[in-house]
Amino acid sequence: MPVRIPAGLNPILSTIVLVLGGLVAWSPAMADDATGVSGVDIEDIRRQLDELRGQNDEIRRENEQMREEIDFLHADATRDWLTEQRAEDIKELVQDVLADADTRASLMGSGLMAGWSDGFFLASADGRFRLKIGALMQTRLMVNILNGDEGQVLDQDNTRYGFENTTTRMNLGGHVFNDTDYFIEMGFGRLDPYQISQNFQRFGSRLYEAWARQRLTENIAVKAGLFKLPFTREFLVYEGLQLAVDRSLIDYRFGLGRSMGVELDTYFGPVRTQVAYTDGSAALFSFRSADFIVPPWAAYVPDTEWAVTGRLEWLLHGEWEQFKQFTSPTHEEFGMMIGVAGHGQSQERDRSVDVVKGSLYGVTADVSMDFGGASAFASFVYERQVNPDTSGNINSIDYWGMVVQGSVYVDPKWEIYTRYEMGGPFNQDLADPDGNDGFDTQGVSILTAGVNWYIDGQDVKWTTDFGVSFDPITAFMNIEQTGWRTDPDNHHAQFLVRSQLQLMF
Repeated sequence: MPVRIPAGLNPILSTIVLVLGGLVAWSPAMADDATGVSGVDIEDIRRQLDELRGQNDEIRRENEQMREEIDFLHADATRDWLTEQRAEDIKELVQDVLADADTRASLMGSGLMAGWSDGFFLASADGRFRLKIGALMQTRLMVNILNGDEGQVLDQDNTRYGFENTTTRMNLGGHVFNDTDYFIEMGFGRLDPYQISQNFQRFGSRLYEAWARQRLTENIAVKAGLFKLPFTREFLVYEGLQLAVDRSLIDYRFGLGRSMGVELDTYFGPVRTQVAYTDGSAALFSFRSADFIVPPWAAYVPDTEWAVTGRLEWLLHGEWEQFKQFTSPTHEEFGMMIGVAGHGQSQERDRSVDVVKGSLYGVTADVSMDFGGASAFASFVYERQVNPDTSGNINSIDYWGMVVQGSVYVDPKWEIYTRYEMGGPFNQDLADPDGNDGFDTQGVSILTAGVNWYIDGQDVKWTTDFGVSFDPITAFMNIEQTGWRTDPDNHHAQFLVRSQLQLMF
């Protein structure tokens, strides 16, 4: 059996073999003499050298075989590591490609981002610019039943019904340069019900809001443009975030609508205020021509000499965010907020017509409570109008109104609600000097009950409610956009059924 010689000795043995071989080749005499000079057997040495050469060749072959096996085991052991490393390299490559593509589609020198976050948006990667695109579509069916003699109201049938899309809007909002907010909303449908003139029944497109707000500090901002006057909370809550199908008649009649001007907004923890100096409200005045029923109107159109509106809200418990709507989903915590507001304006005289200048003053207060699965809201409004007509026969009219509503969830997606409203002109002798009726002082008394199905929160919602008017609805108090009609003299009761599908984003 051949002797295994460690691989480390191979060079030494090779050297010995070469030296010995050289000595043998160098001495012919020793080659001829079988025993050599010293009696060494040369043939025996040659035989041993041959054996050493054979062993060395065998060791070399075994070493090569072992090296191949070691290389194979090393490759097998590192195969998984190479796969993981290759995957990481590919990920880094993909990220580099995406980053490069994002940089190429840049906005003002920074990457452009787009997507959905409670609405479609475009934004810069540094957050300094943001544009949100929104829309509101409300498709409703309305059925009105007058319990009176047929033909007494504009030759109409007692029962009338139909479909409409009176609330269809698109809006753009967001901020630029971090500290400047903006909002623009266009609408299609009826014009503005917050105006005494019956011209609100006309259809068309209009600009509802268009304003920019500059934040001066973390807690103070200035807004300018066309916006909602900060008076009643029911009006300040967006149309798509109402509890019922539509706002109350009380809010439509005694709310102030929109106007153009400037507003100072402050926010200090649980207290926030809004103070606006504007062109005033046309809600209880009909001094504008049909071309200027709704804002925006030109600067020199006869409107008001001055108009100031202010509102203060105090958050007793909860978060401000939850009071952007009237409902209180089951996951919300308890919240409570109270609000008070005031308004005053003096009419501007139109020099082309000899009229008595009028004025309007009003106050309102409200309380809102969220219980996480139930909600409650109550408001009261009082307004006094001085010289309401151009003749000067009526010195003043006092108005009042109240709204109480509540809701409760029977399921995370189903909510039932009820609302009661009443109010109108009161305590005034409004007959003209000739003894004719100059103004109908009949108020309203309406009870409404309904149900909300939140298919996808407020974004996709189906609402159905049923209302009954206990008192006649006069032409002054009526807003036909809501579905109610002016009652005949022999009124007994009026009923209204509304069903609405809402899409909002």
